[in-house]
Amino acid sequence: MKTIYIWNIKFNPLRKNEIVSHVQEWLAEGRKGIHITGVNPEGVVQAQANLFLREAIRDSDMVNIDNMLVVLTLRLNGCEIPERAATPDVFELLLVEANKRRQRMYFLGAEEKVLRKMLFKIKQEYPFIQIVGAHNGFYTAEEEGKIVKEISDLSPDYLFLGLPTPQKELFIMKYKPILPVGCLYGVGGAFDVKGEKVSRAPKWLRNIGLEGVCRILQNPRNYGGRITTYYFPFLKLFFGHLFSKRIVFEKDRS
Repeated sequence: MKTIYIWNIKFNPLRKNEIVSHVQEWLAEGRKGIHITGVNPEGVVQAQANLFLREAIRDSDMVNIDNMLVVLTLRLNGCEIPERAATPDVFELLLVEANKRRQRMYFLGAEEKVLRKMLFKIKQEYPFIQIVGAHNGFYTAEEEGKIVKEISDLSPDYLFLGLPTPQKELFIMKYKPILPVGCLYGVGGAFDVKGEKVSRAPKWLRNIGLEGVCRILQNPRNYGGRITTYYFPFLKLFFGHLFSKRIVFEKDRS
């Protein structure tokens, strides 16, 4: 598995189905604490100032490239990127495989009504998935301890976190060493997509890298603000590395 080190973090240039295959192979071997992180320009920029987020990304077993702008900028830096591995797509493929294997899942994140709608849809579409537990993304520090204990007692094959960055990454880093969970994956807004709070762009728009335009039109105040906050600093990082060529490729030893 090739690893790209750039912008103080790393990426694994994998296709979506390759990510799913690796997860299933590792679960079959009995591995615990498999950690996947999806990174977009927001994550890249936040990681520059947030040491814990940076460490969480670098400590991940796989880092999927969750944004077409990141794909394009990596390619312009000389990296071979086969495709954009969007987190909602990886999440869906993992559900498909989990349904075949009757695997066990815990879901943490999103608003209560969105979470419930998502769980209802998953039960309909994937009847053989065992949903062993779920909790919304709004909880106190005291409740967090109870949630962690519940997850530990249930020992699911998957823990999916529909929490924002860096909350989901910090949760995984904090509890990964003590949770008997097969795979931990912070999927962020994928819960909102599956729970129909937001709609994804048509596939043809996603294929040409314009999914973000659809998101801005749906929620200009939220997503529009992210463009100025994160995308301009990301482009500054990109141009800095484009001319310095400070990129390292290494073999993943996991």
